[in-house]
Amino acid sequence: MSSQARGNLSETPFRRAVPEDYAAILRLQSANYIANLSDEERKEGFLSAQFTLEQTAQIADDLGTMVAVVNNSLAGFVCAFRREFDTGSPVIAKMLDSYDRVTFEDKPLNSFNSYIYGPVCVAREHRRGGLLRGLYEAQKKDLAGRFEVGVAFVSRSNPHSLQAHVAGLGMIEVGDFELKDNVYVILAFRVPLIMVVENR
Repeated sequence: MSSQARGNLSETPFRRAVPEDYAAILRLQSANYIANLSDEERKEGFLSAQFTLEQTAQIADDLGTMVAVVNNSLAGFVCAFRREFDTGSPVIAKMLDSYDRVTFEDKPLNSFNSYIYGPVCVAREHRRGGLLRGLYEAQKKDLAGRFEVGVAFVSRSNPHSLQAHVAGLGMIEVGDFELKDNVYVILAFRVPLIMVVENR
């Protein structure tokens, strides 16, 4: 894929989602939801859960959803939400139950002021172009000083996503949990203490 097809990363705006983005977020989410993909497509990564329009709006209104826009089209997004947010997801509930037995930097995960990272999704035609890192860094910058740690989970059966977050972004594997015969890896990362102000 050419760099032109991916879009120029230096010119890609990363910003918080606004209501006009919600329909595109839901379309991209649906296009990458595991139940909507073939076995071959799942090898390139997939989403294990979906948010409703109402949940998407609530998340965007609170901690925010970071989006990447390439050529005036939504090319990717990453959500952030509080531990207290009611997702209705049994997977997230199970992960939160494990916080007291999982350690990060030699301390129980539940001792940190943390938020939940994800889901994250980049359109297939824009992958391997740096958008995942751009979304990740933009989210950390946006939440700097508000949280100590971000926490994510990835299905062990989704090695593409796991590698992208551990080898690609440097997240730390801190534990795992099992639900309905599926094993999920818990990942953690530090959030900057202060927001970096760029001189323009």
